[in-house]
Parts: sequence; C-alpha cells; structure tokens
Amino acid sequence: MMTSWNFRVAARVGLLWLLASPPIGAAVHQATGFKVVNVTPTTADIWTRVTQRPVANSAQAPLPQVEAFDLKTGKSVPLRENRAFPDVRVVVSLPGGADLGMAGGGAPAAMGQTRVRYRPKGTATWLQTAWRRVDEAHDGVALHGLTALVPGTPYELVVEARQDQADSLPHELSGGFKSSPRPDQRQPVSFCVMTCQQYEHQDRPDGLAIYPAMAALRPDFFVNSGDAVYYDHGPVIALTPALARYHWARMYALPTLRDFHRNVTSFFMKDDHDILSNDCGPATRTGELTYADGVNLFREQTGLPPVAYRTFQWGPDLQVWLMEGRDDRTPDWSEKRTPAPTLWGEAQIKWLSTTLAASTATFQVIIASVPVVGPDRSTKDDNYANIGFAVEGKRVRELLGRYPHLTMVTGDRHWQYVSVDPATSVNEWSVGPSSEAHAGGWEEKTPRPEHRFLRTGEGGFFSGVVTPSAAGASLELRLHAVDGRVVYREQKLAAAKR
Repeated sequence: MMTSWNFRVAARVGLLWLLASPPIGAAVHQATGFKVVNVTPTTADIWTRVTQRPVANSAQAPLPQVEAFDLKTGKSVPLRENRAFPDVRVVVSLPGGADLGMAGGGAPAAMGQTRVRYRPKGTATWLQTAWRRVDEAHDGVALHGLTALVPGTPYELVVEARQDQADSLPHELSGGFKSSPRPDQRQPVSFCVMTCQQYEHQDRPDGLAIYPAMAALRPDFFVNSGDAVYYDHGPVIALTPALARYHWARMYALPTLRDFHRNVTSFFMKDDHDILSNDCGPATRTGELTYADGVNLFREQTGLPPVAYRTFQWGPDLQVWLMEGRDDRTPDWSEKRTPAPTLWGEAQIKWLSTTLAASTATFQVIIASVPVVGPDRSTKDDNYANIGFAVEGKRVRELLGRYPHLTMVTGDRHWQYVSVDPATSVNEWSVGPSSEAHAGGWEEKTPRPEHRFLRTGEGGFFSGVVTPSAAGASLELRLHAVDGRVVYREQKLAAAKR
C-alpha cells in the first residue's frame, strides 16, 4: 500500500490523478459494466451505469478516512466491524484534500445517457430502448426494461453510454442472456447461487475466482442470496450514501464480476451487511443511513423489485422462491419477548403457503438469505435455526415439509453444509462464502446428526441442474469449491405427471 507520506509527495509533483486512476480517453465509460436482472419469459431489466473512467481507480490509491463523533459529546467514536453507529456525526476525507472519486478501487459515476440494443441471437435486426439520462445524484444508474421477448431464447445485448446527444462515439459493452422458458416449455435448466463477498477477501488479482468458475457452467440464471457488499467491514465503514455507493462501485468494477454479470441473468437478494450493518432490521440506523436508505440504495444498485420476495418458474420442472429476511424482522431488542418474534412476517409466510400450494413445477427450490434448518451456532440469533425465532421456525419447517420435492438453499453462513431437519425431513444446502479468506464459523471436526455433508474453512457456491426426460425429470444438487470442483452432489428424481 502507498503510505500517506508517498501520497503527499506524489500530489506535490502533480501525479495525484495518475496514481488514483487510469487515463480518461473517451467522454464517458462503463467501468462497472451492466447487469441483466428480473428476467421473465417476455421481459428483462438491464441495469446500466455511466462512469468517468474506463476501469476502476488503482487499488493502491489512498482509501477514504472515515471518522465518527458522538452527537452529544462531540468525542471521537472508534469504528468497529459488525456494528451500527446510530448517533454520530460523520467526517470523510482523503489525503491532500482529494475527493471520494479518487479513492482506491473506486469507479465514480458521471452524467450521461445510456440505451440498450438487443436481438435474438443469430438474427439480423436490432431492437433498442430510448436513451435515458443519468446523473451523479443517482450514481449514474439507469434501468432499461425490455419487453416482447421470445420465451426461452438467447439474446445478444449491446449497452451504449454517451455524454449527451452531441457525442457521436458512444462507449459500447456487449453481452447476452437467455429469456426464461414458459411454464409449458420444457428445457434443461442450470443455475448457481452464491453469497457473502467482501472486497478485501479477493482470491485473485482481478476479483473472485468463483465467478469464472460459475460462468464455466453456463448457468441460465444466477442468484446472489445476500451480502453482496460489506458496508460494516474493512478499512472503509460505509456511514454515508456516498460511501455506500463507493462499496458497490469498487466491488462490481472488479473484472471477474463485471464480465460475469453482462453475460448471465441475475437475481439479487438483500441481507444485512449490504443494507446497513450486521444483523440489522427496520429499526436500525448507522451514521447518516437509515434502514430505508439502505434498502433504496440496494434497489438502485441491483434493480431489486419493490416487493423483495418473489417467485418465478423456469419451465415446467423448476419453480424458485426468493425470500426476504429483513424488512419484517422483529427488532433485535424484542426478540425474546412475546408474542413470538417474526423473521419473514405474516404476509410473506401466507404468500409462501399459497404459492407453494399452487405450484405445478416438478421441483421447488426456496432460497433464503439466512438458514431455516441449520444447525447454527448458539452465539447467533438471527435465523430460524436459532432459539430466538424457534416458534416461527418450527411453523415454517412444518409448511415446507409437506412438499417432498422441495429443497432449501441458504446464504449468509460462512461454511458449506447439507442438513436434514429430523422432524420434517426438510433438507437445506448452505452455499458457503465467496472465498477461503471469508470462511469461518464452524469446525469440520464437530458435525451434528443433522449434517449429511459439512465443509468448513473454504469458499464455494451451489449449483442445480434440471434434466427433463420421458420418464420425468431429475434435479442434481451440487456444492462447489471456488475453482468449480464439485465437492458434494445429490440427485432427486421425479416421475412424469400423468
């Protein structure tokens, strides 16, 4: 890392800009790429962002210094990881008076315009959206809706970014995705799920190894089950909207993430670290950020729909549920009180019960940001495997246990496991953290009776493959190491419906 003394020397000789970022070149750029989100058989949203420079600032450039001062006493408040700081004044600075746009790893937004050109792969005629203006106040982000897509069809994409109408040479990024098939359109399906990625825990120079490993599987879609960034970890604790956006920009400017997302359909789920702080709920505040601010920033950065919990069917053999675990959570201070605290909320549980009962899919996969089965550590109390949510957890597991072809997939835990609830036979797959440096929380030498598989101290991800046949369909479930190696697999079979 560059020392503050070296930085001051560089600033004095006029090298500050070169140290912080690469040459500008064209008028505007797309250093954070684009994301294909919220895909259905006939629609998709394309998340775009305009940046000042073509790639992220050098990681060796200085980081923001974040300071907090008690609102009543004015005294300095030490910043620690995994905590919220509700009653503080925040001061953010960089050496030499540089602004946040020059911070190490950052990819600052710019004013400009974006549009999307798209076509079914192999066809000649491009369709296009209208140009949309973006500005720095909204972090250079625009969400373009594509409509009238052909179900179950690969599409080519080109996202263009320009400064304004007079800019005759827009910056272009290409990619693609596949629209989901209709519920009666039988196709093989491949998908991946990952969680828990911290910027400081990269395992290769260009980001995270799991992204090219997942891309090699050519998934039809991908789910990030939460903790896409860690506001409350590392040397830069995010206590302001600008710092929160800095976390998103530097993470998604990493080449492995940027290249993956412009070629794979993504669904994003939020958890705690990517809203505000560890174990946060609706009553949480930290620095200048309220819980509502955190939710709005997450939507801005991922295209999350207004109702975070949702379900989608991918052909006749697979239906997926994405559960929301934060918005209706009972505040931490009352978890031990009566009535029994809630995690998912009554409306969401009723919706889950109704949609499961109505499902015609061969296999049901429910993805949650925190465990439903576990087991988990006794020191935690933020999920259905913990005592604080035991009453509602039992109710939810009994609901899920009615469906023999249902699989639970969970994020948040920093180790991989496959477990079975002894009371209901609900099976749960923990996808594991994004890298070995982020692993921890359980010892492999202490398995529980519920465990069918346990792997600790390493990172990885989950994948599923649905294969239809004349006799029915199969669902292969797999846990992978970060390099893509399969470390555990099971297969579920279902006969054809008559």
